[in-house]
Amino acid sequence: MTTAQRQVPPTTTSDRANAQAPRATTRFLTEALRAPHQIGAIAQSGPRLAAQAAGLLVPDGDPQTVVELGPGAGAITDVLHARMPAGSTLTSIEINTTMVAHLRETRPWLNVVHGDAIDLPALLRTAGLPPPDLIISALPWSIISTATQPRILAAITDAMHPNGTFATVATLPVRMLPSARRFRRHLHRSFGSVSQTRTVWRNVPPAHLYVCRSPSTRTALRAPTKR
Repeated sequence: MTTAQRQVPPTTTSDRANAQAPRATTRFLTEALRAPHQIGAIAQSGPRLAAQAAGLLVPDGDPQTVVELGPGAGAITDVLHARMPAGSTLTSIEINTTMVAHLRETRPWLNVVHGDAIDLPALLRTAGLPPPDLIISALPWSIISTATQPRILAAITDAMHPNGTFATVATLPVRMLPSARRFRRHLHRSFGSVSQTRTVWRNVPPAHLYVCRSPSTRTALRAPTKR
């Protein structure tokens, strides 16, 4: 499997995303109803939340390895792609087969991997990717089991670059659920630094990002540096 490097298209990513938006929304909602255990959302992330995620890229810097977990119909994907430094790679890992087919059909420039985030280190090795500099997640943590949450976070900290960043979407309506509170505790155990972006109230539902750095697993800490 090869990685797709960012190329300048004849039309902008924004133009293509706008043209595809109605179809993407329909597919996303259909899958949200058919497979709520995989989608776990009532709507795609909005442009302001996507911009927060893309803002974590290092502008005009060295090429970066970016991985997206749970891209859905590609709302955040497009903004990441538009803002990545030249030569960067973007890989989206999606468990839902319909969303995988949609992403491959509508975004031929994107490296789409059909798989589970819990297998992240193996998926990246198979794809021939180095430890990611940035991992963006829209996984539905509030409906992921108590036993599985820490296993996915361990896979993330194991796979990412020691100086990398992990960011994940968190919606306000589920913030006080027991599963969401457990997830926050797991985040603080897994990373030396956990911060929160401002809430995007115009997102549906309102949401923010948890931004995590300094992965605390021994595997990640002893991984060789890239630069």
